[in-house]
Amino acid sequence: MHKPSPNRLSIHETVWHLADSEVVEYVNCRRFIAEPSSPPLGIDTFAWACGHRYFYQDIKEAVRIIRLLRNVVFCSLRALSPAAWSSTAEVPIHGRVSLDEWLEMRERYFAEQLKRMEEIHSEWLEFTSLMKMARSSHKMRAVELRSS
Repeated sequence: MHKPSPNRLSIHETVWHLADSEVVEYVNCRRFIAEPSSPPLGIDTFAWACGHRYFYQDIKEAVRIIRLLRNVVFCSLRALSPAAWSSTAEVPIHGRVSLDEWLEMRERYFAEQLKRMEEIHSEWLEFTSLMKMARSSHKMRAVELRSS
């Protein structure tokens, strides 16, 4: 639940963000195949984190959503014809991309989020270590003052 700053997500919130993103990307993937000219949907990360109160939601449910949708998309992609793989769609910032390129971008995004969670975890470990040292130092001073 450690939140590095008010404008960054905690690990818990990031996992829920990934679950919501997975839902949106599931729809985008299916639209990419069936309606290649349709623009992809997007979400406002911080609005969703606050609006859906990620903090109070069970993180195990978020992981279940990700696993389920990844499996469904995998099965769907496995059944695609070679022609479907060459279809393209217009993606904001990136321009026209193929389905394969779009999937690579999505996987990079997921990997970036995992890296951010590792960084937040490292920051939390450092923070808790400093807090323990500060408490220990405070206790030592209290003992020294009583002894004097």
